[in-house]
Amino acid sequence: MNDTLTATKAKSAFTAASLPEHPLFRGMGERDRHILAECSMQATFEPGTLIVETGDPANCFYLIISGRIGLEAPGGLSPLRVQTIGAGDVLGWSWLFPPYYWHFNAMSEERTETIFFFGSRLLQECDKNHEFGYELFKRMSRILISRLQTTREKWIEAAMFTPPRIGLPADYLII
Repeated sequence: MNDTLTATKAKSAFTAASLPEHPLFRGMGERDRHILAECSMQATFEPGTLIVETGDPANCFYLIISGRIGLEAPGGLSPLRVQTIGAGDVLGWSWLFPPYYWHFNAMSEERTETIFFFGSRLLQECDKNHEFGYELFKRMSRILISRLQTTREKWIEAAMFTPPRIGLPADYLII
């Protein structure tokens, strides 16, 4: 009797050639696109689906093909809408940085088609192939910087309508 359990590897929904045209992939070599394709699958979210929640473990990212997702930062009285992202945008960079937890809530606002990428598998590939890791990190960093700038702008905007707190400098949210 064979006590060894074996499972067939799940077939990716994409190949290096069938990944959509997107700035995240543009100019990447065939080998790097192949790694991304092998770590991907299709994912669909119905309206009102909580896709990721602040504080939960982050081990993936999504490329939005169609639909809209609202990003919110938890707030004292109510969540603060940071950004609405849609087709062509990427959701998720928290899988890249310890402690690997989501920093925003993300909820689908309409039926949303995405490509799901296994971040934990991609990190393993980055450890094995530093050139791939560097290339992916550069590309994901652009998304991170954009998201942080948008968040900063929203906080500054919110601070304009909030009375200043005693003892805090006037520019405490501009840092």
